[in-house]
Amino acid sequence: MGLSRDYRRPFWRGLLHALLVVAYCVFISLVYLSIDQLYAGEIEYIVQIVFGLFASVVSIAICAYLIFYEPIKKLLKHHFRAASVMMMSTLGWLLIFVLIFLMGLVYTVT
Repeated sequence: MGLSRDYRRPFWRGLLHALLVVAYCVFISLVYLSIDQLYAGEIEYIVQIVFGLFASVVSIAICAYLIFYEPIKKLLKHHFRAASVMMMSTLGWLLIFVLIFLMGLVYTVT
């Protein structure tokens, strides 16, 4: 049984949200990796810790918004099937992206 027309849109919006989460995680990873080079060792260790905690909290908030906000909004409007399709689509795509990443790591290490 395929998805009817009403549930195709949440499925593809789940893919879009998963892509946005992946893009944001890549961006934050690049910032973390280049923080020492950006400041050339001029900032103290405590400032790096505070920046890391702040970036972590902001990252959790942004990822939670991208993953959970729209399905919860649909759920509150009593669109239970659309909410569950979008939530499962987003989490499924994220799982696929993590598996691809892990397979790439295994391939490059061996």
